[in-house]
Amino acid sequence: MPEWVLGLGGSDHDFSAALMRDGDIRVAIEQERLSRRKYGMTHWFESPVQLAIDYCLAAEGIALSDVAAIVSSDTLPTKVRTELQGSNLRIFPHHLCHAASAYMMLPPNSKAGVLVYDGFGSIVGPIEDQVRAKRETFSFFLFGPEGHQTLGQTLGSATVEGDDFPIVVTDSIGLLYELVTAELGYDALEAGKTMGLASYGEPRHAGTLNQFIRYRDDPDDFFRCALDDPDLPRAIETLLLQSSNLFAAKADLAASVQAVINEAALRSLAFFSNRAVDYLCIAGGCALNTVTNSYLIENAPLDVPLSVAPHSGDAGLGFGALWLHEFEKRKRPPQLTFRNRNVDPAVARPGRTYAATERAAAVQQFYPRLSFDPSVRTAQDLARILAAGDVIGLFNGGSEIGPRALGGRSIIADPLRISTKERINRMIKKREPFRPLAPIILEDRYDDYFFDRRCADPYMLRVARVRERCLNEAPAVVHVDRTARVQLVERESHALLANLLREFEAVTGRAVLLNTSFNRRGEPIVETPLDAIDAFLGMGLDGLYLDGEFYRAASSPSL
Repeated sequence: MPEWVLGLGGSDHDFSAALMRDGDIRVAIEQERLSRRKYGMTHWFESPVQLAIDYCLAAEGIALSDVAAIVSSDTLPTKVRTELQGSNLRIFPHHLCHAASAYMMLPPNSKAGVLVYDGFGSIVGPIEDQVRAKRETFSFFLFGPEGHQTLGQTLGSATVEGDDFPIVVTDSIGLLYELVTAELGYDALEAGKTMGLASYGEPRHAGTLNQFIRYRDDPDDFFRCALDDPDLPRAIETLLLQSSNLFAAKADLAASVQAVINEAALRSLAFFSNRAVDYLCIAGGCALNTVTNSYLIENAPLDVPLSVAPHSGDAGLGFGALWLHEFEKRKRPPQLTFRNRNVDPAVARPGRTYAATERAAAVQQFYPRLSFDPSVRTAQDLARILAAGDVIGLFNGGSEIGPRALGGRSIIADPLRISTKERINRMIKKREPFRPLAPIILEDRYDDYFFDRRCADPYMLRVARVRERCLNEAPAVVHVDRTARVQLVERESHALLANLLREFEAVTGRAVLLNTSFNRRGEPIVETPLDAIDAFLGMGLDGLYLDGEFYRAASSPSL
């Protein structure tokens, strides 16, 4: 009998579920893609993971009673733990789950140093006077053929709250970044906006922020920042108020906190300097900072590859828990697979595929607002209309996990026209004009457009410096600092995208396409055919590729 194991991700956000059979991950999904609320946020009467669990079970045609074990991180909400009592629930430390989710992407028998850093993780040790506890902020691990060990953990001092009032945790670079994000006027969990804004500024205020920071040469006492000191937010607010140009002041502040996180991450890698490792892995929410990842590539003290998984945030905790479960069962590091293929890169798009009958039913629901276009069927046809200036929604196979759209649920366009960037940001996605759009390119064409192949990445989690050719042929995807967040496409893992890029180059002579996530402002990336059609019509895209069929908005929907 096969052993089914369910892995749950999330903490107070980014909830997910993943289903594994005998070491083979079969399907995974983030709750937000189903609830249609960003970051998987829920009301008090809802389960933050039930939709994701049901999705995975239905995809494999099994019931919860068929699942031998449920595994997760120890930051899984108490509500969920209570609801799953009697289901053989196993929990593991939060940062250890992050580390395992990164290590699982490496080749067999790899030796890796793993840095985990985020806002905060597990409570470690006793709660003091029912008021404060210690929580993970930086963790340093070694993983290898024999297993894993902890080199050290920096712990922040955290308040223990009996309700939903936000927890205060000191000594966290992730929460320092969130503090600056809030002072810039952005909402919780919108640190990506700060990262995008940073390229427009200069780190003039890094010294002010560093006045509140202390570094030490001990992994158990590495980073100290008094985030509970009221002078810190006051100092930030003063910097903003003193400027007559608010945008420039915000950009400089964003650049300053970006410089601080770059320095903190680089200093932390020193703890792996004397270790014989084949890879450095970065995990946790801060690993989604693409600018820092490339800064580490260019400046790291070890000359080994840097690996960052597409599920580095809390949505990937379930993957790490699945790895740890198999490790404990087998007494050796497991080599997990995804639908009988290598986890890397296949697990980046773990969503289920939708049958033709499901797509047809979705199309029927939007009649007569949709018009089928039989002239667009092949990659060559798509390349032709992209070259003509169309901006297209791409619904192609299984959906992604993590915050990046990688061609499963993407908006694509020709990056030659800078006006295309303006149209997408201002008119289609209705978001800030400084938000970046990404280039996608075939692996064998990367060096023609970008510098430093170490910054090439299939998961869009690094930035690369652009060559003049990219500036001339794809200005819509170039950041103001002449970098770009590249997605490298391999033919074996992305047949449609690879063919599309080849055909687009054949038509235009240019090897780069523009890619951004397929979602409206304030909504998660689309998941179902219904989501895709609804977003396509609401955003005013020129066309929708729906797993082999192409649709346009009907010119006379009232007929």
